Amino acid sequence: MSDAQRAEWGLQPVISGFAPDRGTGGKYKLRERVFFGFTLSRPGYVTLITVDPDTTTVVLERNVRLEAGTHTFPLKTDVTAQGQATYLVLPPTGTSRFRLLFTNVPVSAPNLFRGKLSPEELDRQTQAYLSQAAVRDVAETTLEAVQ
Repeated sequence: MSDAQRAEWGLQPVISGFAPDRGTGGKYKLRERVFFGFTLSRPGYVTLITVDPDTTTVVLERNVRLEAGTHTFPLKTDVTAQGQATYLVLPPTGTSRFRLLFTNVPVSAPNLFRGKLSPEELDRQTQAYLSQAAVRDVAETTLEAVQ
């Protein structure tokens, strides 16, 4: 995200170090687990979305309240019947984008970030989401799904 876009969107530097466990652009085989690390400089709410190579957009986490500090998604407290919750790399192969959104208040936007979204539509929906908060930030990273 460019400095001009950050200024236009009124973003504050809250999120740092957002990346998958193998680093930005890391390669993962299909069905491998992936974790995302990041640091928040203040407490607030985070939403994590993914955009697959075919532009399918999915919300992985929504309005998760976190304190300032270093975190990993999925959270250790996110458990299923099988144990620790995981994110699995799924088809299609190629580069997937991940966008982490920070707001100082929980945001109600159940109809955003669904389906196939162009980059322009993703940005429009991100701005609509962020407009509900006085303090907001966005961080992006990628990973590559391979066979």
